[in-house]
Amino acid sequence: MRDSADAISSDSGLGDVATVCLLLFYATECGLKERLLVRHGHRDSSLLEPTHDLRRLAKQLGLPRALGARLDRLQSCKLHPSTRGTLALADLHQAWRYGARLDAADEKEAQDALRALISWCEQD
Repeated sequence: MRDSADAISSDSGLGDVATVCLLLFYATECGLKERLLVRHGHRDSSLLEPTHDLRRLAKQLGLPRALGARLDRLQSCKLHPSTRGTLALADLHQAWRYGARLDAADEKEAQDALRALISWCEQD
């Protein structure tokens, strides 16, 4: 999924930030859940709580404080100024899936945090 996100990011003709972010979100979620499965010796995800809450998954894994702090900053992402309001981290995937526009700075922070979490999963 991250490779697909990178391919879309690099194609300036596509310019689809929401799709990139959605793919990164799901890649992160899958990576965190995979790490939980390995650590607990499970063969499938049936024993994991169904959640999209990346912060909860990160806490279960005991991620380094720096990564936890990045997620904490995303607990309430701002929507685009024309829309107003905020969105919880656990709901970001829905925002990107259904076309809600986020504040550009928060969206960039979310992308960077998701990429950092994916890298952590790959190195764990």
